[in-house]
Amino acid sequence: QNSNHDVEPPMLVGVGYSMGAIILSNLVGRAGPDIALDAAIAISGGLDTRFQADFGRAQRLFQPIVTVALRDDFVLGKWGERVRARLTREQVRSLMRGTHITDIDRECVVNYNGFRDVEHYYAEMSLLGDVRVDEEYASGKILPQRRVHNVSIPTVIVHALDDPLISWRTIVQKDPKHPMHPSNLVQTGNGQLMILLTQRGGHVGWSTGMWPGSDNWKWMNNVPSTFAHALRRAKAEL
Repeated sequence: QNSNHDVEPPMLVGVGYSMGAIILSNLVGRAGPDIALDAAIAISGGLDTRFQADFGRAQRLFQPIVTVALRDDFVLGKWGERVRARLTREQVRSLMRGTHITDIDRECVVNYNGFRDVEHYYAEMSLLGDVRVDEEYASGKILPQRRVHNVSIPTVIVHALDDPLISWRTIVQKDPKHPMHPSNLVQTGNGQLMILLTQRGGHVGWSTGMWPGSDNWKWMNNVPSTFAHALRRAKAEL
């Protein structure tokens, strides 16, 4: 029988996918040291979704398919009465003409929730959304009062460079002097922020083998568990 000293304390690890990943990373920064999690893994999300508005390739090729389902099944279907009650007729017409997700955000989400514009919405939802683009990104330095510096738990950002829905530019930038370059990002948040980029993987995908369904997207789902186990072992060795 194990004594109480042999029992490992439980760990609470937050895992978010896509929009859930964006929300989770934002929560980690906003809550800071008060967060009730031991670690966080954000998969296929984004750190600054303001860069998503210019993701032209996805807006032309992939997002129109998702937009039809999002608009018809959820925005006008499941929540149709509430949306029509808050939006004007012209806003509903603009929503119906939308061809990509940013159109849905601009015409519906922004107006429904009282944001000033889509940039305001994207800034509020993102961990890096309070960074001033024209000043801090241009100067190469994120001010110490920004949310990203409040990250107080090990946080892993997982993203595929070929993600067809959320641009890798919402995670990192190529310029080594840019604060969103990986080598600079990992030095924010008290060194708790980690970036895992893969060349391929799609959006919430990372399929393996000839029949991806048979593996149940094992790689993507194993990342949180293996990281949690590694974190537990690392803490035990301290």
